[in-house]
Amino acid sequence: MDLLLDKETNDLLFINGEVKATIEPPEVTAQRLSIRLLTFRSEYGFDVNYGVPYWQRIFGTKIGKADVDLIYQQEILKEEAVKEIVSFSSTLSNRVYSCTFSVRLKTGQVTAPITITPTP
Repeated sequence: MDLLLDKETNDLLFINGEVKATIEPPEVTAQRLSIRLLTFRSEYGFDVNYGVPYWQRIFGTKIGKADVDLIYQQEILKEEAVKEIVSFSSTLSNRVYSCTFSVRLKTGQVTAPITITPTP
């Protein structure tokens, strides 16, 4: 169980003045993956290896889309509840990367499609 974040703003979601929580494993995992993939590596002070190496390996380098895909897939598989990536697609257009994926949890459940579009 985690505190529920608004999917558009990533802010805590308050409904009638109360903070809500995610309870279902696919929703919890999807939210955790969104947080992980939108976090710049070394940004999180308690674990400097958490997140995507945007500044270290992606931004400002001549890296191909296939290599960026691999970086994202490796990060997805680091999430504790994830067993495997069920589907993964990505686009790179006008220097904007976006990926959509679903994962199978160790419980056997599959998440709804998750879309990530990072911005520097």
